[in-house]
Amino acid sequence: MKRIKVVAVIMTIMLAVSGCGKGDSNKDKNEKQNVSENNNLEYIHLSMVNPKTINPIHNNDQSVGYILDLVYDSLFTIDSNYNAVPQLVDEYSMSSDGKSINIKLKDANWHNGKPVTSDDVEFTIDSIKRSENSSYKSLVENISSVTSTDNKNLTIHFNQPYAFSIDNLIFPIVSKSELSGLNATELNDYKNNMVGSGAYKISKYNKRSNMVLTLNQDYYDKEKIKDAKKEINVMLVPDEAAQVSMTLALSSDITKVGISDLSEFQEDEFKITNYEGRGYEYMIFNYSNPIMNDINFRKAISYAIDKNKILSEAYLGNVSEVNFPLHSKSKYYDSSIKSIGYNVEKAKESLGKIDIDKVNSNAAGKDDVSKNEEDSKKEETSKKEETNKKENEANKESKEAKKAREEKEKNERLKESIKNLNLKIVVNKENSERVKAAHLIRENLNEMGIKSTVEELEGDALAQALDKKEYDLALVGWELSSVPDATDIINYSGYTNEKLTNYLNSLKNSKSIDDTKSIYKSIQKYVNDNVAFVSLGITDDYLVTNKRITGNLKPNDFDIYEGIYNLGFKE
Repeated sequence: MKRIKVVAVIMTIMLAVSGCGKGDSNKDKNEKQNVSENNNLEYIHLSMVNPKTINPIHNNDQSVGYILDLVYDSLFTIDSNYNAVPQLVDEYSMSSDGKSINIKLKDANWHNGKPVTSDDVEFTIDSIKRSENSSYKSLVENISSVTSTDNKNLTIHFNQPYAFSIDNLIFPIVSKSELSGLNATELNDYKNNMVGSGAYKISKYNKRSNMVLTLNQDYYDKEKIKDAKKEINVMLVPDEAAQVSMTLALSSDITKVGISDLSEFQEDEFKITNYEGRGYEYMIFNYSNPIMNDINFRKAISYAIDKNKILSEAYLGNVSEVNFPLHSKSKYYDSSIKSIGYNVEKAKESLGKIDIDKVNSNAAGKDDVSKNEEDSKKEETSKKEETNKKENEANKESKEAKKAREEKEKNERLKESIKNLNLKIVVNKENSERVKAAHLIRENLNEMGIKSTVEELEGDALAQALDKKEYDLALVGWELSSVPDATDIINYSGYTNEKLTNYLNSLKNSKSIDDTKSIYKSIQKYVNDNVAFVSLGITDDYLVTNKRITGNLKPNDFDIYEGIYNLGFKE
């Protein structure tokens, strides 16, 4: 990134802080003086894209959401292992039928000193339901109602049992007394969204330049903030590129960056923390191609792919290898179940087990749909004549000779069919790591005698190819949800049968964590044994920190600033 771009961004921020006209100058004089003083104090400097709103349930910008997570707490939150853990919840219990959860709230207060109550929880859920564009809307769809016993005890009722009901309760809770009765414009006005219940509170807010967060001394989790010493200055910038530029210029202390920007940061000035993100990479089969329905062919492909080479060369090692679309540290992920690994001999052995006659029969069956009746009759007559001829010849042979001949003919047909294959591998042209992986897969398959070609397609063309099944193999990515439900990813792979469907239905209706773990183990084993798809891994995300900062964060993609309470400065 060129220095001129960095300077331009800094000038933009300075102009935003300085104001735009004479009329604003007197009006904001004191506020600007405060901003200038704040920037000279020993703050931890962060940044976020200039928000449309700081109402946490209406905000849809990720960088703003990361900051608001410091200000607003949720019933449950996601820890560094991507597991849901209590936050505002003191005690909880699920009903035996899985259709409700009883919750006792902690003795938490809002930043204005008022207690967080059951009414606040109910108000938040109703507000999200009424919102047209809240990013948390899907999390409350299964909630039918909320009933309160008293200020600290409530019951959330669900429309139907769901294994991940608790994992859905990760939306920020807002204050009913601050927001009830406001219209749409007022709900998004920053002046009405200054009161949260989190470890930090908003002490100052200039909508053109910055936000200052100070420690909430009344925070209910005293242990969590016991070592916190620094306040936070959040600079408002025009876009994500500006966030990167500010950090490069040492004006911001911490920011999340993509792999394309990582090379800009020198190790002597910055500390780079990589963590498991939410980008799941996997390869799917086109099951409308009859040969893909042969498990031995899928096994051959899986054995033929050198995943370690792909992860190290295509993804540069910046990926957590998983055999299933769950985070590697999730309580539901079973690391003891291993996917098929790179093994050339086993790949060849699996190729030899393909029932090519069945494959060809299925292919012929698909083609017959498009033939007219006359052609079908001719083909049937021809097949009968050929069969009769072979039967007459076979009568003259011994059983052993007949078996050997049939096996030889089958192998020849198999070799010829594999020789005639040319698998089309489609991939997103704009994802360089995935493109490199696709070409490595092509090389692996070609070495096995399975010819393949890679088609690099742009967004719309790729989507069309996937929708119309105009591919044999597709290398695709999926953003994992904060809710550890892999059902949609499995269904998208195209693999389906009655046993897997029953497993997924059981998973959805599971009523306990232990049952969910057990069912997930069965699903993982079944998917791996049947090579429903080829799992590559979950890509890393990166947090860049100015080396003047001491202490360690415990980031995940849900909360990149977890542990910020323990950070300090080098003397």
